[in-house]
Amino acid sequence: MGHAVGECKSFKEKFMKCLRDNRFENALCRSESKDYLECRMERQLMAQEPLEKLGFGDLMDGKPGAETTS
Repeated sequence: MGHAVGECKSFKEKFMKCLRDNRFENALCRSESKDYLECRMERQLMAQEPLEKLGFGDLMDGKPGAETTS
């Protein structure tokens, strides 16, 4: 099972469809956006960033994340 190129493609398509359906109101597609970014980070396709830092702190349903340093 090699690395398929489009591993996060379904997430991206869902996100893009959401954007189109919502006249590209990014705020209405945040959970899709979060899923897509999580997919990319899990596969080292982008730098690992705490989701809180990416603006998804309110979508973190109690998952143990990086400890917040204020």
